[in-house]
Amino acid sequence: MHITREADYAIRLVHALMSESSPLVPASRLSQQAGVTLRFTLKILRKLSQSGIVTAQKGAAGGYALAVAPEALTLGHIVECIDGPIALNQCLQDDFGCAWAGNKGECRFHQAFEQVNAKLRNELYNISITNF
Repeated sequence: MHITREADYAIRLVHALMSESSPLVPASRLSQQAGVTLRFTLKILRKLSQSGIVTAQKGAAGGYALAVAPEALTLGHIVECIDGPIALNQCLQDDFGCAWAGNKGECRFHQAFEQVNAKLRNELYNISITNF
């Protein structure tokens, strides 16, 4: 499992948004601050908006704002918004059919990956965006 470049950029964009004093920030300014192309910034902001992390207002005076208090926003929220559920191994995904064991609960490998995955997920959800 790796955090995609898109999730990395999303974290940087949310941080840039959090650091702004303006109530609404244009995507172009966020793009510049985070060092992400405008096209990719817009794609990421759309996902963040659909998940309720940011709000978007259209128009000449429009822009983006955090919809969640920064203190309540964690790396886990942002990563899962962009990349989907955190899964260290594909066997942890619901739709994965394991060829090694018919019952995931009986597979020692699955159990080990599940424990590590839970710890990783917990760590990401314990790191607030305000820590940066």
